[in-house]
Amino acid sequence: MRKLYTYFVLILGVAMIGLGIYLMFNPSTSLQALTIFIGIILVLNGINEVISYFGEQKYWSISKWIMFDGILSILIGGFAIFESNMAERVFIIIFAIWILASAILRILTAFAVKGFPGWTVLLIMGIIGLIIAVISLFTNMLVAIAVGIILGIFFIFQGITCLSLWWVIRKGESRK
Repeated sequence: MRKLYTYFVLILGVAMIGLGIYLMFNPSTSLQALTIFIGIILVLNGINEVISYFGEQKYWSISKWIMFDGILSILIGGFAIFESNMAERVFIIIFAIWILASAILRILTAFAVKGFPGWTVLLIMGIIGLIIAVISLFTNMLVAIAVGIILGIFFIFQGITCLSLWWVIRKGESRK
């Protein structure tokens, strides 16, 4: 059984590294997978909140907003799962607006500390963020590439971890 587990860890490590490389070079797939994953998490969270509302109602005065939040999470999650292309666009717009707000706040902070050492770095970072936000509003490719790189690196590191575990198990078995 231990030998089977050792091979499983090896195969899992190689598969994760392969998936990570694939996601890095196929950003649209990465964005779609992330959108569906977010949808699944939202649906599960919504189900949990609805169950909590009805289950906890006996023990304490739970707000109806919990049930409303649960139903809303289920609907948005279902939308993300079954209309993933539209949900991707919505998520990208939200992401771009978040980057835009962050960039504007960074620029305002830079002007607030004008004259202090390093204020120009804040200003430059704010301007770069502003450019990225505007580009993200008009093309989802930038966001898709970012998501692909982040997910790809994550899976590559997870795969390396599995391969390291395989190596440790294998060396441990050879000492017996």
